[in-house]
Amino acid sequence: MKFAFVGTGMIGSGLAVNAALRGQDVVLYDVAEPETVKGTVGKVLDILVEAGAVDRERADETLSKMSFTKDLAEAVTGADFVQECVPEKLELKHSTYRQIQEICGDSTVIASSTSGMFPSALAEGALYPERIIVGHPYNPSYLLPLIEICGPHAPQETIDRALEAYRAMGKEPVVCRKEVTGFIVNSLSWGVMDGAIDKVLDGVCDVEDVDKAIMYGPGLRMAVTGQLLTMSMGVQGGFREMEEKYGKTAARRPDQIEHYGQIADGVDEEIADRSGAQGRTVEEITKFRDKAFVGLLKLQGKL
Repeated sequence: MKFAFVGTGMIGSGLAVNAALRGQDVVLYDVAEPETVKGTVGKVLDILVEAGAVDRERADETLSKMSFTKDLAEAVTGADFVQECVPEKLELKHSTYRQIQEICGDSTVIASSTSGMFPSALAEGALYPERIIVGHPYNPSYLLPLIEICGPHAPQETIDRALEAYRAMGKEPVVCRKEVTGFIVNSLSWGVMDGAIDKVLDGVCDVEDVDKAIMYGPGLRMAVTGQLLTMSMGVQGGFREMEEKYGKTAARRPDQIEHYGQIADGVDEEIADRSGAQGRTVEEITKFRDKAFVGLLKLQGKL
């Protein structure tokens, strides 16, 4: 696939590196000089080499195969997918989309890395609004695999093409089906942050203990099996048996309990979608989880 990255700060450069490392055809466009952009990409690759993610030979080879240009038409012509990472100015994004769609027509999906603008606002006035969605990465984009896709107005074909593109980059895309502030991840993250700050301000504990409480407890578990799968694994029979075991204390909000069957069905689907290496039964997942815990705890100096 040909990927065009429009706007090449650390986010755009990081995503471009991900695609290039997966053997995709990558071109980066920016108003900055190509050598400047190449330097930013080089810094990302240096970070990955130092972290042990890639070796120097592969990093140098990857950089040599990437293209850099100040010509937008050159960048996006023939592109299967465009990742827009320009500054968070709606007028700038609109003008950028218009230029791209005048060149590409309706054949190319454009995804914005925005963390705060809704796709309906991004697509307003576009030549082909159904091809403009949000594709929000999580910092640092060059390491974390998460990408949030949001485009409730877009046809399923556009979403499917975005899923295919991100998976080809080695990313793990999730789909946010509604325009909600913070999309999926930041809204969850803000909830944790609000609770953490409240604990400090209420005198429950200090800042260090809040972070330790997350790092060495639920944070470890969520890093390996998320939240809903983690909680399901804590009770034999999962969400279907929680009310029987815990009664109305099975949820902080008792009104949610009546929907636990729906959550249980979702957990079943999640388990079925896991790779063989991650485990497809609770027993297999538990073994995978414990090995992951050992690796993380060794890095933390706790084992």
